[in-house]
Amino acid sequence: MKKLVAPALAILAISIFTAQAQMAIRWKGSAGWGQDTPYEHLFNQYNLQTINGTIYRIDTITPMSGMSMGIQFVVKTSTNEEIPVHLGPAWFILCQDMNLSLNDAIEVRGARFTLNGKNVMAAFTITYKNSKVLLLRDEDGIPYWRAWRKKKF
Repeated sequence: MKKLVAPALAILAISIFTAQAQMAIRWKGSAGWGQDTPYEHLFNQYNLQTINGTIYRIDTITPMSGMSMGIQFVVKTSTNEEIPVHLGPAWFILCQDMNLSLNDAIEVRGARFTLNGKNVMAAFTITYKNSKVLLLRDEDGIPYWRAWRKKKF
């Protein structure tokens, strides 16, 4: 009987380890916010613009069918233009250490494009309180919520 206990425990340990390893490599996907999605193809890192204004509204959005919920600021400029600014997926934005609220002055650097007949901006960076910067994309325009990067030499 004692001779069977050690092999049984070894098999149990291997089974648990294998099950945990399988769980660790299951991919959830980007829920439509990933690098090679129709939404991300609208973002052009070579056509960046900067706008200044105040946060007029904070909304949740679903930019395209099949995407998960995202966060959007509506920025009111000095000319009273209201520009919807997409920050990124809610699960990423809500975990950032920032303190922004309505009527805060911000500077947004991003790419403008048309989505569903409306002009919007996808944010690259947001500068607030004169020196704090929320980085949303790297220098290649790849979203920070997408962990994988190409190796640079």
